[in-house]
Amino acid sequence: MDFIIAANVLMNSRNSSLLLKSMSSLLNAKGISKSFGEISVLNHLDFQLSHGEFVAITGASGSGKSTLLHILGGLEYPDSGTIEFENALYPRGGKEIELFRNRYLGFVFQFHHLLPEFSALENICMPGWIGKNKDTEIYAKELAEEFGLTNRLNHLPSHLSGGEQQRVAMARALVTRPKLLLADEPSGNLDSKRSKELFDLLDQVRLSKSVGIVVVTHSENWASSVDRTLNLSDGKWGV
Repeated sequence: MDFIIAANVLMNSRNSSLLLKSMSSLLNAKGISKSFGEISVLNHLDFQLSHGEFVAITGASGSGKSTLLHILGGLEYPDSGTIEFENALYPRGGKEIELFRNRYLGFVFQFHHLLPEFSALENICMPGWIGKNKDTEIYAKELAEEFGLTNRLNHLPSHLSGGEQQRVAMARALVTRPKLLLADEPSGNLDSKRSKELFDLLDQVRLSKSVGIVVVTHSENWASSVDRTLNLSDGKWGV
């Protein structure tokens, strides 16, 4: 009986699907250090993320947040330390890391970086086409419907609002069905209403698709709404 009660409590909790997956590690970084010249940016950082977990990284400008995110995304390499993805070491450069990023990782940035000469649909499809995924356009349209973009798919980025551009960027990040989404200040250029809408979409995505999310943010609302918040100060985790 006690087991049944405990199970019911678990299943009724908002993050029950995440808790059920918490035994399975998605990302495990150990002893990450990074310097630029004589400037030490990251100092022996450890970081873990479970499948479907939503973690925010906060800290002052220049504290190393974006550098850490780039290292977790295989865009930069640490001077020392290791990163494991589902218990396997990250590839180290060349075609292997490119294929790894395309298959398993999605990126969303403060500036959407949409290709101006391509339509919203083409922008969303681009990573899938690069990865030669057969159902890219079908899934892109499914994501567009989920994000309220169906009627905007044939428009160029210059004809979209800031909120629509960021939603296109988010759909693009998800079109390859990644297991990990890395977002660097995704709400930085949005007003409070659009920022909340974007957060709700990300939260919905990680729950429905079991995508782990790491977001760098200055937003107190975002930081207080995720599963876990870590503060980075002088290259180390603050208290």
